[in-house]
Amino acid sequence: MSAPTAPKRRQRRPRVRTQQATQPQTTIGAEEGNSQPLRVAIYLRISTDELHQPFSLEAQHLKLCNYVTSQDNWELVGKPYIDEKSGATTDRPALKRALAAARAGKFDVLLVYRVDRLSRSIRGLSEILADLEDAGAAFRSATEPFDTATPAGRMMVQMLAVFAEFERATIIDRVINGMERKAARGEWPGGYRPHGYEVGSSGKLTIIDDEKPVVERIFTTYVRDKLGAAAIAKRLTADGYRTKAGNPWSQAAVLTVLRNRTYLGEIWFRDRWYKAEDHHPAIIGEKLFNDAQDILDARGDATTHRAVANSDYHLAGRLFCSHCGKRYLGTAAKGNKYRYRYYTCFTRHRYGTEHCSADRLPAD
Repeated sequence: MSAPTAPKRRQRRPRVRTQQATQPQTTIGAEEGNSQPLRVAIYLRISTDELHQPFSLEAQHLKLCNYVTSQDNWELVGKPYIDEKSGATTDRPALKRALAAARAGKFDVLLVYRVDRLSRSIRGLSEILADLEDAGAAFRSATEPFDTATPAGRMMVQMLAVFAEFERATIIDRVINGMERKAARGEWPGGYRPHGYEVGSSGKLTIIDDEKPVVERIFTTYVRDKLGAAAIAKRLTADGYRTKAGNPWSQAAVLTVLRNRTYLGEIWFRDRWYKAEDHHPAIIGEKLFNDAQDILDARGDATTHRAVANSDYHLAGRLFCSHCGKRYLGTAAKGNKYRYRYYTCFTRHRYGTEHCSADRLPAD
């Protein structure tokens, strides 16, 4: 009897591990089999003049162009959108044009150098991103990589906006404190310089010899000759004098001079007058200035006696003069029995009919 044979072993087949094919990363606006290049528009912004900006227009433009060139299937379209305004507001001409171009489908991506170039407020950035999303366009920052198509990317954008807004508020606070210290030292803190003065090398106001007699004439004529502000303005304009901006003298410009304590050697900043020991030279004596204030108060020309603007002029500021292009103001004239309301061109109202002959429009 033969021994039973051992059962044959089944040979195991070697296990082959299959790798799943990794999907290529998709780019904005790219679809499978789509060879169309991604159209990119760039937006540039500086706040004031380019010399004092950490990110000049030229530097931003160069870096963004290089960034577009380094990306696969990206194409730069159109001229850059350039603003020279604060990032705290979205009321910027170039930004509005960029958003309008996005709605018209002229580009796929709006590219900026940094998020704070687009906006320095959380609310403003959210509004811009929402407008771009509604237009079917995306947003990219060349120096801050994130994807706004993902929740994490949108969170990063919001965080960057928080830091940008905080940075802006910190800068404003430091600037205000610095300007306040300058005013306390008798230096000019900035802004429109009063007629008769310019800023000297020391940072304080210095007298302009050609403009000083005009200021003195305004005060002496108003106080000693008892001539009104409108009559003084007409005389100055007729004699060939112009304001610092080059405009004819008006009643409002004369009253501005008469109320300005800068001519006493004082500096105005944030609701307070400062007078340092070493202040700028005064043009008007204190007695003459005080006499002018008494007459202003008696005639009702003082700012404390001025009535608030009537709210029944709903079209004030919305109508434009066809002659000079200025806006229409709400004005009124009193008759024997009634009060007549008009819309009057700013130029005519301030400088007279010899400078603009546009008719007054009955408000009713």
